[in-house]
Amino acid sequence: GLELKTSTPAHSLIVTADYGDPTALYYAERKGWHFLEKGGIYNGHPTDSAAAIADLEELRRWGATHIAFYSGTLWWLDCYSEFTGYLNATATLKASTPAYRIYELRPFIR
Repeated sequence: GLELKTSTPAHSLIVTADYGDPTALYYAERKGWHFLEKGGIYNGHPTDSAAAIADLEELRRWGATHIAFYSGTLWWLDCYSEFTGYLNATATLKASTPAYRIYELRPFIR
């Protein structure tokens, strides 16, 4: 959360792959969503890459500007390779350590 605070503008809307734990958004002092989400509530990890892509696209339509993974969810980037390819094509890696990865999403084009 503290890295999100220093790595993202104050008006950012953050998507966090965090198993529904609000800690990152709280310490970042940012608004956003848990990934995956349904109706604003954490909805578990993706069943496949297509589910992850669809959820992220919906959140981008709602204005999401960044997505963050922490050490407990970095495995998603290995497990969901098509999602990771999509993320690499539609976002810019802003910060990366063994503890987290933060991507800036390119704006949704209507």
